[in-house]
Amino acid sequence: MTKFALLADIHEQLRLGESPVKQLARLEKLEDMMALHRLFYIDHMPYRTDPFKLIAYEATSFYDVVKDMLPEEEAWMTLASESANSGSRDFDLAYVEALLQSATTFTEVAHKFNEKEARLLWRWCLRDKPVITKRAFFGALARIHAVPHDVVTRNMTSPTIVKLFRDKQSLSANKRWTEYDWFPSPMRWKAYTSLAPPEENHLAVVVPKGDIVYLHNHVVRNRMGLKIGRHGYSANYLYEAVRCPDSGVETIIDRVKIRSPLETFATRVEGEHGSGFMSTDSNWDDIVRELQSPDVSCIRLIKPSQEFKPDAIGGYVMHADRTKVFLKVEYLTGGEYLLGALDGIDDVLCVTDAHALPDELQNPLDIECAVAEIAAVQVGIRNHSLYLYDWTVIKLRADLGIKDVTQYVELLARSGVE
Repeated sequence: MTKFALLADIHEQLRLGESPVKQLARLEKLEDMMALHRLFYIDHMPYRTDPFKLIAYEATSFYDVVKDMLPEEEAWMTLASESANSGSRDFDLAYVEALLQSATTFTEVAHKFNEKEARLLWRWCLRDKPVITKRAFFGALARIHAVPHDVVTRNMTSPTIVKLFRDKQSLSANKRWTEYDWFPSPMRWKAYTSLAPPEENHLAVVVPKGDIVYLHNHVVRNRMGLKIGRHGYSANYLYEAVRCPDSGVETIIDRVKIRSPLETFATRVEGEHGSGFMSTDSNWDDIVRELQSPDVSCIRLIKPSQEFKPDAIGGYVMHADRTKVFLKVEYLTGGEYLLGALDGIDDVLCVTDAHALPDELQNPLDIECAVAEIAAVQVGIRNHSLYLYDWTVIKLRADLGIKDVTQYVELLARSGVE
């Protein structure tokens, strides 16, 4: 259990100008460091103990009168003087929190602590300025644990403290990750929402359904860098893989040579020309169709020249939803149908020719406004109007109505055509 007296003494020494490194090094347990961090910086408690309110109740006075009697700055110093003649009772932090929650008078609390403990106690309750800045706190932790300063101060949160104590290699040393051989932050991906291919050629990396994991230094980590297992792949590479939840089989979708991290994507994965991948210039329709597969989670679009840079944008990602549109079904005689987009409030503009009615669009309920969920594969202009050259029917949406149909202007904007 974390002793409140120890935390109070560290607070006191810091208040008197002692070295943060020296003082924080006294806390060798994660539980104790987390407690000190919470007392110094986390601006909330499950309850609010206001010493002014306790004094007002005990003195049968008004709250504002009590508050005006005390100095505006560092009122906790004045409040702590009430404990000058009391000794420490060596409470653990959990008891102190329970005491604050149940207390009804000021002296009931003040006389259970010595003056040094009371200074931290009331400073915490009043949420006054911390004794040292958060940057100084985490900078000291970096020195204690021999971790680069910027690695720790970039993310000054409780999870960072947990990683320092339990698995400091899970911290992302992005700028010097190869030097320290630590796990870098994975690249990020920008959503691709257009129905048209990007202007520049990209390689399409199909990401199967499953959990994305990272294999580094014989350790398996999740995207947050937390260790979740071990692996037998080469330690010379950082691998990004998708693990099948049923079989546990891993599909490698990227690999970075640790000693040559700036190799292009085409070089590091499939050779200089990225052979084996579909490309947006040549295979756009096939890419969109592949996205509808039940075994595919998403598809990444990556320039062949892309270099691995931790936490940078690596390219685009397409999810199946990006191709989905909702179009009104116009049933024709002879078992055919048209699809239309909404133009304004209730007008519909057809965007297809007549086609044979598929099983997915049979309308046994005789819905007045039948809406189909469609994957738009290829969209273009024909006769000066928007036209769907290719699409996949997903299903009839009996739960949708005319107001849910995709607007023609939205479809035009998403198509990327002019």
